[in-house]
Amino acid sequence: MTNHGHIAVPPESRRGWFGFARRVRSRPVVGLTLGVFDFCHEGHLNLLRRAAGMCDRLVVGVHTDEEVRRYKGVQPANSELERAAAIRALGIAHAVVVSSDRARLCRDHGVKLVFHGDDWDPAAYRRRWGEELIARLGLQLVLLPHTPGIDSTRLRAAVPDVGWWLYSSRPDWSRTHIFDHLRDLYAQIGGVWFVGEGGRELVRRHFPDAPCALLREDQEAAAAAASIAHYGLDVIVTAHFNFDAMAPVLRDSPRPIALVALSHGRSGKPGTSADAARRRAPLAAGNLTVHDWSFAPDAYLHCDGFLRDGGSFTNPPPAGRPRILLLPTWGPRAEPRGLLMSRRWREALRRLSRDADLVLAPHPLSPSRDVLRWARAAGARVLPADGRSFVHVAQASAVIGDLSGVFWEALLFDTPAVLVRGVADAAWPPELRPSLAETLAVVPAPGPRELADTVLALLGERRPRQRALAEARLGAVDGLATRRIAIRIRELQDQPSGEGNPAPDPA
Repeated sequence: MTNHGHIAVPPESRRGWFGFARRVRSRPVVGLTLGVFDFCHEGHLNLLRRAAGMCDRLVVGVHTDEEVRRYKGVQPANSELERAAAIRALGIAHAVVVSSDRARLCRDHGVKLVFHGDDWDPAAYRRRWGEELIARLGLQLVLLPHTPGIDSTRLRAAVPDVGWWLYSSRPDWSRTHIFDHLRDLYAQIGGVWFVGEGGRELVRRHFPDAPCALLREDQEAAAAAASIAHYGLDVIVTAHFNFDAMAPVLRDSPRPIALVALSHGRSGKPGTSADAARRRAPLAAGNLTVHDWSFAPDAYLHCDGFLRDGGSFTNPPPAGRPRILLLPTWGPRAEPRGLLMSRRWREALRRLSRDADLVLAPHPLSPSRDVLRWARAAGARVLPADGRSFVHVAQASAVIGDLSGVFWEALLFDTPAVLVRGVADAAWPPELRPSLAETLAVVPAPGPRELADTVLALLGERRPRQRALAEARLGAVDGLATRRIAIRIRELQDQPSGEGNPAPDPA
């Protein structure tokens, strides 16, 4: 057989020559395939499977982002860490290494066979590797059939210049809680996710082909912000509680950036909405334009999926023993704020549990151990905190909540609601609507001693006036908030960022 320095191998013959070569060698045959592997697709899968069948050990080299930009002149949609993670997840390669150093890859792993798709001209591919390197290391170049109709460059060009900041230095915020704010919007717009390991698993579960910038868990926002320039993004979208960590970093961006802060719900604690908006406004400077839609009255995202999936604001009371739904915000050490899970309300709920079943829907970020301990003391059953609101638990006889986003959502039903008030009247800003007087005219706000009697007296009632009160705070809850926000984000893509910084809407 004449050795021309490369071998083009059709699939049907791979068990022939290579099977013989593997039998006559005393040492395992190590093969290498080196590529970008952006958007790990069927063509990559076919190549790796064929290559693995022709050697004893397959090493996959994943080009660095820097090398891709240098020789292809394009930015990979997925970061080098993400591309390597996607190849590892296939379970085909024995080793996956982020490197563009051909010689070192071959020396470190004892490579003898180098695989690539036959979409390259053989002579051009040899020149790319270098004749001297091939001869010195005794390499054999093997060109395998290319899968037609799949083009990473085309897929990459279709990625919108929008970043979705799921990453947080707090691991528990990198998973469902932030993702729930952004998921439905991403499905309409697309773009690049910024994720840690936990966030990557979540994104891949819902969007298998989504571009990801995989960030190491020990990186803070300042280090991760370099990826925004790396991708040349124009718009960054994040959850409102990621805002304060990100804005100072993005403010120094060398390119115009529009930062969109969103909440799937609405913080209704007096002062929070207006105070947060005022605090955020000065952070907008330089090339950063802030669009804080967390508290905009027509940007309430949380009920869109509920209504889309056939949910209804009718909530008939259960038959038999009453069921009371408890909706607290942050955990049991909130006594100064008078929240529902504080000690002062525990005995009141214990008294109520004699006449009704209490079901606690904890805030997803409340420490689970503290929640369980408090629930046992209050005589309540705990629903699992998977990052979603449990306002939509069917057949509740009444709802007890402190003043939070889920409290306003609870009022969308005509199930009787009771407000646990732990704030002074003076803490309710005059611009916050509905006003304190308007709220208390519709929703009872008893103290701990009156709580049980107040709730029991409401059982069996329906309170349709609550819906109007809730929509005065949330805006029209019509299932179209996601669509409205998606349109606004697309408009930001089409206009220059950083030209002025409108004050966030405190409504």
